[in-house]
Amino acid sequence: MYPISKYKFYTTPDNKVIAISTYAGKTVKGVAKTDPKDTFDEALGKELAAARCATKVAKRRYARAKKMMKKAMAQYEAASKYVERMKAYQSDAEIEFNEALCEKIKLEVKLGARGAN
Repeated sequence: MYPISKYKFYTTPDNKVIAISTYAGKTVKGVAKTDPKDTFDEALGKELAAARCATKVAKRRYARAKKMMKKAMAQYEAASKYVERMKAYQSDAEIEFNEALCEKIKLEVKLGARGAN
């Protein structure tokens, strides 16, 4: 949680304390209300309002982190599949190259043997 000094506070005439912060460019509020049976304590109200505001920010941040992790995992899985396809492609290309090279060498040897006759 941010230090309490990082929040903006507003106190209403009906003894509500509102803590305001921002997350991802949006305003987030936390509210603490005094029960009619209790005595208004502004300092305690600020702490509670800030804690409620911090909880909302943390909840939004956690939801965003889960969404971003899901996206990253999908990208990772796609990249892993691509790497596996490229490994197979490289292996096939290497085999094809070696086969072509062997065939070329065989033909050159055969032609060289003819030229010697």
